[in-house]
Amino acid sequence: MSASRAGAARCATAGAACLLVLASGTTAGADDNGIADESAQAIAQASREAMADVTSMRLVGKVTEASGTTALDLRFDEQGNCVGSVTPPGNAGTADIVKRGNDVWMKLDDALLKAQVPGAGADAAIALVNGRYLHGTTDSPMLREFAQVCDLDFFKKEFSAKPAGEQLAKGSRTTVDGRPAITITSRREGRTGTYQVSTEDKPYLLQVQGTEESGERVTATFSAFDEPVKAVPPAPADSVDLSRLQ
Repeated sequence: MSASRAGAARCATAGAACLLVLASGTTAGADDNGIADESAQAIAQASREAMADVTSMRLVGKVTEASGTTALDLRFDEQGNCVGSVTPPGNAGTADIVKRGNDVWMKLDDALLKAQVPGAGADAAIALVNGRYLHGTTDSPMLREFAQVCDLDFFKKEFSAKPAGEQLAKGSRTTVDGRPAITITSRREGRTGTYQVSTEDKPYLLQVQGTEESGERVTATFSAFDEPVKAVPPAPADSVDLSRLQ
């Protein structure tokens, strides 16, 4: 995925995160954390605090903009580990990602690699990579913006921010992938958002659906909070240094 596309995915996802003044709820029961009985503002604050404290999580989302839809399925933690996949707009293939600290391994299928290396160089690039991962660092222009999508600290900063002028309303109880939640809606400066926050255990944000003033739409679900992220890099024989492709 090109840096511009990766950056667009990050910024659009960030736009939804920036709408965050969050929610939480469920049917009363033994596992009810009681947050659903609070005001929208109190739910928002509790969820911001819970998300700011996570050490790892999984994000599954779609970002739709003028160029198409980017799909993401990523697990990342505060140690800089990340593993998952990204499918850029246009159905041009999928990139698998493994990140450990500043090292990044990205595996592009032939269709996506061909889209990233247009012209006569595409076939040579496919032959060179030969189904292996590209290896570089977060300093690489090709990987830098993409790697930031894998940055848990980035999302935590967005989650902990309290937007000015946010108009909040508490909605109904619901479930997200079987987990009980309460709905909060928000509106601010042309942005609208719907959030579901867990009403069991900690009031984590479980799902967000947001629309930017530009028309960009984001849908994301969050899970696997504080679970280990197994970012196992490929064997040396299964990767090729990114510099050989440039």
